[in-house]
Formats: sequence, structure tokens, C-alpha cells
Amino acid sequence: MGVVSVAPGVSVWNSGETESRNILFGCPPEVIKHLMLKGLPSPDVIVLPDTPYRFDVLQNCTEFPLYSYLFVEGNFFKFGKKLTIVGTPRHLKANRKLLRLTLLGPTRKEYAELGDSHWFDELYRESRALSVKNTDGQEYTIDDFVEFVPFKEGVAALPDGVRIEHTGKDRYRVSGEKIDIAFDEPQPPPYDLRHDFVTTMPMHLGVTVLGGASGFIADKPCSSLLLHYNSEHMLIDCPPYLEQALNARGVSSTEIRSIYLTHIHDDHCNIYPLLRLSNKVQLLATKEIFWMAMMKLSLQTLMPIEYLSEMFEFVEVKPYETTEFYGLSIEPHYTVHSIPTIGATFRMKDGMMSRSVVFIGDNKSFADIEGMVEKGVVRREKFDALRKLYTERHDILFADGGQGILHGDPRDAVGSQSDRIVFMHLEHLPPEFDATFSHAIAGKRYAIIQGSHDSYLIRTMHILGDAFRNISHGWGTALMNSFQIQTFNAGDVIFKQGETSKGLIYIILGGSCSVMVHDGKTLSNKARKEAGDFVGEMAVLDENKERSASIVAETPVALCAIDEKLFYEFLVSEDRVEEMRHLWQVRSEIERFWPFADFADNVNDRIAKNCVRLRVAEGETLVEQGKKDADFYIILSGEFAVTRNGIEVKVLRGGDMFGEYGSLADTVRNATVKSLEDSIVIKIARGEIRKIVESAPIFHFSMREIMIRRARELKSLEKSGAAGA
Repeated sequence: MGVVSVAPGVSVWNSGETESRNILFGCPPEVIKHLMLKGLPSPDVIVLPDTPYRFDVLQNCTEFPLYSYLFVEGNFFKFGKKLTIVGTPRHLKANRKLLRLTLLGPTRKEYAELGDSHWFDELYRESRALSVKNTDGQEYTIDDFVEFVPFKEGVAALPDGVRIEHTGKDRYRVSGEKIDIAFDEPQPPPYDLRHDFVTTMPMHLGVTVLGGASGFIADKPCSSLLLHYNSEHMLIDCPPYLEQALNARGVSSTEIRSIYLTHIHDDHCNIYPLLRLSNKVQLLATKEIFWMAMMKLSLQTLMPIEYLSEMFEFVEVKPYETTEFYGLSIEPHYTVHSIPTIGATFRMKDGMMSRSVVFIGDNKSFADIEGMVEKGVVRREKFDALRKLYTERHDILFADGGQGILHGDPRDAVGSQSDRIVFMHLEHLPPEFDATFSHAIAGKRYAIIQGSHDSYLIRTMHILGDAFRNISHGWGTALMNSFQIQTFNAGDVIFKQGETSKGLIYIILGGSCSVMVHDGKTLSNKARKEAGDFVGEMAVLDENKERSASIVAETPVALCAIDEKLFYEFLVSEDRVEEMRHLWQVRSEIERFWPFADFADNVNDRIAKNCVRLRVAEGETLVEQGKKDADFYIILSGEFAVTRNGIEVKVLRGGDMFGEYGSLADTVRNATVKSLEDSIVIKIARGEIRKIVESAPIFHFSMREIMIRRARELKSLEKSGAAGA
């Protein structure tokens, strides 16, 4: 068969023999579904790429390929075969621990390090009871399932004689055939997400299904919900390809402010995209599940767990106790699963009534749990609490109907008193339940408490308040009383390049838009605007009043339209014209460079609002080794020499940053930075850059990447007395 391209960054090499080798290069989430749709078998060898993440997608998701090859296809029990994973020693060490954590759960030592909890012994006991064992009753380890083969001097030698050569970054050779999995285009999900075309009214309490299938149903997305409360959005678990899943429902990723995480299996916990958001997400989970999620991220990104934990706001929920969350009452419960897993009951007041949504979470069938109770593995009280969720009345109950050894049975809900029962984790309901229960399918919506247009008013107030500090009551009232809500279908043109302004500017309240520019020959997508961004505001100060680009609704969008003349009067009256010009200038200058080109406008705006633009003369020193000052700099133009102990290390140019160690790590300057020519920089004081970094995970993550890279440079150059700033 040779080499088959599966998706950007993913290829399969097949030896073409009777007992053929199927070697998978690149391993993003849902890769098994890509292979299934192409009629390709599960790989028996996985080569971990050098690039652990790309386009907001992790590239080392080995969990489901392992399940598929060993257990779904039966290679482990039928033939005693192992999955082989190939990579650098560093990548293999992380992947071994990742698979151990996701398959077997935390060790006793890891639980002990998390502190005292009477739940931990119970969780550990259940995981051990559900682990895979040999005929003697001994638990298999990860090394019983997986053969880890490192590259040694650029070659990985498999036991059967196949040699995989590592020829460059994400480049390989097998039996003379070249495999290149470097890629420069986003990886699409393998399934159709059934995109919406029209906007929907915000809900005070309700649910949108992002996906309802398992990790082995090829043409459907994995189980995940979007819980709507106070017209805000909370993820219940995070599916693979989050941005595409949200966009299909007319929601931009910037609208996600919280997630309730039930457990870390790969079909529920693909939370890396949350590190690429403009605002820090509140992560609700139990202590051990939060730790497991951060450890999983650390092992996949190869970034220290303490850095990653700082990028979330952890909200600890305690099982069987109520957590009050902005008017939403959340009562978590534990389920019976192979690793620690929780569900929850979500309640809100509707007048004098209490309305409720129950998400059971991944859970074994009642028959299986009953057997575990009889053996003393599961407490009777825990089982009774789970059954009670099925027998009580709720507005809607989302239950696990996946069946098999780790999932629930739809028959468990036959006696439920809930108004609606919706099953997750399956391809379709058994025929006997077609007229009894519902099936969670991407795009289904369930409104429990209807919303109103008032939610748009509240969103507009928040966005204006964030964009314009200390806006006066008079102008806040004037702007809020003059706006109108406009909605557009996905694909609609909101305004066209070259047309005269029609007297309106827009604030995106929901969804996202593309900024399209035609240069006379080709049409290109220059930028993306998401909820919270302004559109067309530059025309307010542009005397030509001509649109410089077309704005096209990428998803269904809701916009707040504000009179352009009134907006201009507001800027003049509050002396904000120069502030806006400065913001636009700095934003347009920095977004030419990485990583700022990847940031949403509101992140670059935070930088622009808190910076000073400086002209630097040739020969001027901005940072001096050994000093304690802590300003942060971004070069807009010019060149700067970086020297350590008098030795030049590198030259920095437009888009480069320096001073991050003094600003974020609170250390003395480890190098001197001096201008080689007349240059322009922007300077941000330490207190301000820390606030921006702490509030914007995407910036925080990028800064940590740079600091880790420079720490490695420092370590490798210490002998020569050189290092970065």
C-alpha cells in the first residue's frame, strides 16, 4: 500500500505484506475516525511527531488508537500483541505517563500528594476493580500493553526489522519512502458538524448538544454539551475540534467562560484549545480531576504543570455538596467509571419554580454496578444516589447509554420521571426505545427557561465597559438607548469593501465574522472577528467613509448596530479620539507579527491600551544585564543586539520581544539589549504586562513558550557566557 495521506499532518505507511505493518505518523484527536472513514485498519505502530500541537490541535493523542488496536480489534487478548509507540525519549516518557493516567487513573502516591480526602480510597479501589487483569488476577501495566521504542541516533528499530529513520523535524523515512507530516493548514474533523445557518435566541437555562457519540463512531462528534445559563455558555466537557464544534452552533470560542469537566478521557477532555482563548476560563471540577486534566495537558504540551494551572481559574466542586455559580446551583456526583468521573445536577430558579438539568456522566450499567456493590467495591450509598437521579423528576436528564463494559444501559432509565431523557455515547437508540427516549445529536437544542433580547443589552453593556474604561453614565446611557440588534445568517455579507459607510458601526455579540480583502486579483481572508469585537469602527475617524474590507458572517451572528455619528460624538466628548488612533495604530503594527497575529482584537487592544510607543536612537541601551528594572518590550522596527557578559548572542528584529524574564519571572536582567539602528518599540510596565498575561491564556501560553525556549538557549550557551534577555 505504501504511504497514504490521511489528513494534514497525518500519514500511514503500510508494508503491503500479509502480516503487514501499519505505521501511523501523527496522532491528532479523532484520528481513528479518519482511518475508519478511509477504510484503513488501526495502526500497530504510532510515531509521535516532533510538533506536539499545531493550529490549536494536539498531535500526540494516542489514547483511542491504543483502545482501538488492543481492545476493539482484540489484538491484545486474541493474539497477545502490543501497540508500538515510537518517538524521542522525551516524548515517550511523557506519553507513557499519559496513557497510564488515562487508562489506570492516579496512583496511591499521586492521590496522597493531592491531600486528604475520604473519596480517594474509594476512587482508587474502583479503578483497580475495573482495570484489565491477567488470568492470575494481576493488573496489567502500561508496558504490558505498549512497546515504547525510542529513536537512537535518528533510527528506531522495530523487533521485526523495520527501521524508521528520523530525517528532520516531522520528517521520516521507512524502506526508502519519505514521510513528511509538517503541515500548514488546519486539520478538519472527520465528520459533518451540521452547521446552523441562523441565530438562536439566548436562553436563561438550556442545553445545546455539541456531540453525542463515542470515540469509535466515525461519522459523528464525541459527547459534549453547551449549558446555557444567564445567556452565558458553559461547556460540559470539551470535545475534539472545539472551535469547529462551537462555530457550527453559531458560538465563537471567545464566548466560553467556563467548563464543567467530568473526566479526562480523550473524547471528553480536549481542553488544549482553552489555552488559546482571549479570556481565562473557569474550570469546575473536583480536586483530583483538575489535577489530572492539568497533568494530561502538561504531558501533551511538554509544558510544566504549574504554568498550565495558572492559565485556568479553578473552581473546586465537592461531590454531593452544592456550589453556587452566578445563580446556577451545581450539585456534583461521582459515577462508576474506570478513572475518577463526575456528573452534576444543574438548577436555576424560574420564578417560584426550580428547573433542573442532570448530566449523569460516563457510568456503568446498573446491573454491573449492583455486582460491584455486592463485592464491596462500590458503596451502596453511592449506587442509591445514582439511581435516585433516574427516579426523581427533572426537566431533562442526559444519561450514558453507550453500553459495553464501561457505559450505561438505556434500560436503566425506564422508570425515570424526568420530562425528557436524552442518551449520550451511542450511535442510535435500540429500536425498543425510539418512542421513549431521545438521542443526543449535534445541533439539538433544549430550552428549559427561555431568554429574551434583554441578554443582548447586557452583553453590549459589558463589551462597551471593557472597551472604554470609565465610560460616563450619560454616554453609556446614550449609546445603550440608540442601538439595534441585527442578525445575519452564516455566509451573509454584512458590508462590502469599497462601499460607503451607511452610518453604522457594529459590535459582535455572538458568533464570528471573516475580514475579506480583494487586492484587484485575489480575495483573501485577512482576519477573524469574534464576539466582543467591533466592526467598522475605523470608518468613524476616516474622512473617506469607505469600507477597507468586506465583512462576511462566518457563522450565524448577532450584532449590535450603533449610529456612527453618535459614536463619533462620544469619542470627541470624552476625549478618546487620540486613544482610538493610538489603539488602531499599535494593533495594526503588532498584528503583523507572531504571536500577535493569532490573537483576537481584544487581546491586542489590551496591549495597545497599556503601552507607550517609543523611538529609540542607535546605540541606546534599553535593558542592562544585572539590573532589576522590569519593563517589557516589543520591537516594531529596527534591530537590537543582545549581549551577555560582553558577548553578542543574537540580533532581535521586528516582532521580537524582550524583557519577559524581568517582567514575569521577577529576576534580574540576564542580558543587555542595545539598539543597532534607529528603531521603534512599544514598552509595557511590569504591572500591566502581568495583568494582560494573567487575563489572556493565549498570550500567557505564548510567553511561556518563549521563556522555556530562552531558558534552553541560556543553558546551552552558558559555557560561552551568552544568553537571551
